[in-house]
Amino acid sequence: MSTADDVPDSLSYQSLAGLLLSTGLAIFGLFALPLFQSFGLAFRPAFWLVLGIEAIALAGVVVSILTLHRRRTIE
Repeated sequence: MSTADDVPDSLSYQSLAGLLLSTGLAIFGLFALPLFQSFGLAFRPAFWLVLGIEAIALAGVVVSILTLHRRRTIE
């Protein structure tokens, strides 16, 4: 006899896509400072812009991880 505890969790593909996009945004943020400075921004405004990008990427990763697994229900 199988119980509800034996049923594996299902992956949320939307959360997985969000995780990949957020990771890509974070990687872009690592190399964005010289790019923004080449557009004429001073160091401090470019730094704050990159910090904002990294904060958005972090929030996306956290939300994606928290919603990654859905519990299947058998009814």
